[in-house]
Amino acid sequence: MRLAEDRRGRVPFALIGVLLLVSSATLAVTMTNRDRGHSDIDAAAALDRGDAATQTVIRDSVADASRRAAANPVVTPANTTYGRVLNDSTPFRDYLRIRIYRTVNSRLDTVDERVRSVDVRASLPPVTDASTLREAKRRVSVERDGEGRLDVVIDGVTLVAERDGQEISSRVRSIRVTVPTPALLLHDRVERYQTQLNRGALDGTGFGRRVTARLYAMTWARGYAQYGGGPIGNVLANRHVELAANGAALQTQRDVFGRTDPMGRVGLARGTARVGITDALVGTDTGGKEWVNYVLGEGDPPNSSIAGQVDNASNRLSPSTAMTVGVNRTADVAMYDLLTGTSGPDIGTVLDESYTAETRLTTMVDTTYADVRPRTEPRGEGWQLNGTSTETTYDVETGRADAPNVADGWHELMTYRKVVAERHVAHREWTRDNETRTTVDRWTTRHRVGLRVVGTHAAGGRVPDRPIAAVHERGGALNGPNLGSVARQGVERLVTDSGGANDLAIAAVENEGVETGTAVVGDKPPGLGDWVYDDLRSLRDRISNVTVTVERGALGTRANPSGDLAAELRSRRSDLVDAPNRYDGVADRARVAARAAYVDRTIELLDRQADAIDETQGEFNDVLDKLGSVTGDRLDDLIAARESVTRPGRHLVSSDGGAMTVRVDGAPSYLTVESIDDERIPAIRQDGSYHALAVRNKNAVTLPYDEIGDRIAEQFVDDTTRVSLRTAARTLHETNRALAAVDDEELRAQRDDLRDAVETALGNVTDETVAELTAATSLDEEASREVVTGGYDEWNSTATLALAVTNGSAARPVADAAADRTATPDSAAWADRIRTRLDVTMTDATAETAVRPPEGPVRDTADALRETVRTRISDAASRGLESASDRVADRLSRARGAVPSGVPVTPIPGFWYATANAWQVDISGRYARFTVRTGRDAPTAPGGTVAYSRDGSKVSVDVDNDGRRERLGQSTRVNFSAATTVLVVVPPGGSGVGDVDGGRVEESPGWPNAGHNATAM
Repeated sequence: MRLAEDRRGRVPFALIGVLLLVSSATLAVTMTNRDRGHSDIDAAAALDRGDAATQTVIRDSVADASRRAAANPVVTPANTTYGRVLNDSTPFRDYLRIRIYRTVNSRLDTVDERVRSVDVRASLPPVTDASTLREAKRRVSVERDGEGRLDVVIDGVTLVAERDGQEISSRVRSIRVTVPTPALLLHDRVERYQTQLNRGALDGTGFGRRVTARLYAMTWARGYAQYGGGPIGNVLANRHVELAANGAALQTQRDVFGRTDPMGRVGLARGTARVGITDALVGTDTGGKEWVNYVLGEGDPPNSSIAGQVDNASNRLSPSTAMTVGVNRTADVAMYDLLTGTSGPDIGTVLDESYTAETRLTTMVDTTYADVRPRTEPRGEGWQLNGTSTETTYDVETGRADAPNVADGWHELMTYRKVVAERHVAHREWTRDNETRTTVDRWTTRHRVGLRVVGTHAAGGRVPDRPIAAVHERGGALNGPNLGSVARQGVERLVTDSGGANDLAIAAVENEGVETGTAVVGDKPPGLGDWVYDDLRSLRDRISNVTVTVERGALGTRANPSGDLAAELRSRRSDLVDAPNRYDGVADRARVAARAAYVDRTIELLDRQADAIDETQGEFNDVLDKLGSVTGDRLDDLIAARESVTRPGRHLVSSDGGAMTVRVDGAPSYLTVESIDDERIPAIRQDGSYHALAVRNKNAVTLPYDEIGDRIAEQFVDDTTRVSLRTAARTLHETNRALAAVDDEELRAQRDDLRDAVETALGNVTDETVAELTAATSLDEEASREVVTGGYDEWNSTATLALAVTNGSAARPVADAAADRTATPDSAAWADRIRTRLDVTMTDATAETAVRPPEGPVRDTADALRETVRTRISDAASRGLESASDRVADRLSRARGAVPSGVPVTPIPGFWYATANAWQVDISGRYARFTVRTGRDAPTAPGGTVAYSRDGSKVSVDVDNDGRRERLGQSTRVNFSAATTVLVVVPPGGSGVGDVDGGRVEESPGWPNAGHNATAM
């Protein structure tokens, strides 16, 4: 088939014509709008490019603004129109937002993107006043995106596309960028550092707790060194607070930043080397410009300083260190009380009680027959009874009669059975007119009367009631008569001395029974007293070694070892009394009774001591409260909190970009209480002095006779214008030591006055001792005085003898001298008894007003001693280190440090468990400049190394581009304050513990405010 003939697949021509017509029309429209399409595409592309460029500008601006904000941060908003735009709670963040907005706004004109003929520009609303600044701040959002990165969002960024100066398109965007910058991290770390610097010791880990821990370690070491005789004048001085504060600040830096200021470490090491733990020069001037140059890394040590010694710090004593307290001397005092009956029955009475039996006479009357009483009347009417008289007679004979039962715990000693005939004759007189008549009536009553004498040898309440072997016959311990004579004595006193059994039977009939009793004492065997005393000596040694354990620090606030010891003895009383199941005779029961009396007497004494301790601690707490210190449970919490301080390790600060090193640079690096000028620290920026650290420390009790010591002592003594013999004697002793090293006429004159006062007090002690020895022995007064003065020969000075009297060591030589006399018994028990009585007598005498020397000579001598030591040592120190370290300087330092100080717990002679003292420490610190930096020489983030620095300067920024800088706030210096209470407790004796330079309060030159005076905002 030909193509012309084939009609399959053919399209009508007309249809093709229509299609061509439509196609032609469409092509014509497309060619007409082609120029407009190209323009839209170019604008969109240009806006996209402008968006990308704007993000780059913003990112760079954030990095630069962050670095600038950190270099001079606003920490405190200014009270100005523009400063009030910053929120008080987040001033640095707001300042950073403003910095970012300003920087971005000033750089957006660098956005210059072009696509073909289309240009793009970017902009933010301008800042013209405080209101528009506040709106600008709100357009910027700054959040931390992890550590070391900022997530910044800027609202209202306008992008405009133009061709030939005509706007063809625009966008308003919120642009978000994430920038690796540590500015906010550094700010937050410095804020954390300042927060920790100001955190109280009881509020958590921080400077307060760390400085407390350091002060306790240092002060306890120094306190015990002073107690041990070391050359310590001020246990805690401001120079020690300075060391502790810098050490605590460096620890806090390491905790917060992972690193410490390297020059701060150098300054601390240098300061520690010169001050140390037992600095030999107490009270000398180690400050001034020389000290500043030394601790801040330049210069040699001041001539007036001596290298510190740290040997005593190895003791590692602290408030939580266990301290063992025993009954000790209280056992001797209890023995004295038992011997003399001072506060209860004496030992003779106790032994008599053990040999005492109670006897009782009881009766039983049984009437067996009675006549009817006749009543005869005269015959006749009208008789009146005028009167009656009756006579009664008794006939008594032994017969059968029931006797009273024997009560439980009693036993029969003697029984009498009597029959009593009671015969009555009644005469009655009658009258009628003038006539009188008498009638006589007779009648008889018969009684059976039983009389029984019973006895009991029950132990009473002192010892357990146990059977007694051979109680009514000879035998048992010491083969004594026991209570064999009790029946005889009881019958004699109850029956014989009352007229005999017949008279008692008649009395029983007349009184419808008779009951009476009496106590009788059995015969004691020879040697009972010494035998019992020997047993008590062993018990005393055992009881004196009973101990309890307390924390040393708690002795000054809450621990009461006397109360604990009393409780311990109560719990062990049965074991200590040690009563057998069966007494080996009455002597054995007497021995046990004496043990019980002794144990009870010891417990009573401990109870009284416990009350005294409570009073002392209460007064001491009142003293601390008046100092502004923490007291009671809070002081206990403070002591416990210092133990939780850990030493932070060196570490890197983690960030999302990897761990970074933060370097700390303080100005000054070592905070000193001395004045610093702007030549040393340019950040001071003004004339005058600057004190980076200001310190005040107040010692609770400097000397036993100061006002505070008197307030505590007046609870226990009558006259607080006098001081204890021990205080006077120790002051005299140390003055003698000083005068052996130097010749000082004024000091010698004061010493002589004090010696006279001590000799007078010793004379009164001697009189008391002579009287006691005379009463305790067969020696007369003259012989007793010879014995006492002979015993004193062991000591070669007034001071050493007085100290021996107060510490109890003088009693033994006197007792030995008494035992050497032929007129005294030769037995160990006797010698021990006399020693005990003399020891307690001497000690008790020291509490009497007549034995307490006047305060004046003691105070004047101590003041003269301090001045002599201060002058001589300062002179020696000015000649150089070698001269100041010689034996004379050391002896003088030790002499002054040995003057007694602190509060005895308790201040009762013989009952001295510890000496306590406390210091209230207040600290104010302010860095002239404090800077922290990240990164190294090569930048690790846009903008490179970032430094955050606060130096107290005012911060002003031209926020409205008018050429003038508006005040926004201040880069407030890093500052802090802290307060703590340091309690030190040392054992009894020695020099006690405390500052003995004569001053209770020590204030550094810059106190109370570190730095310059506050600058008005």
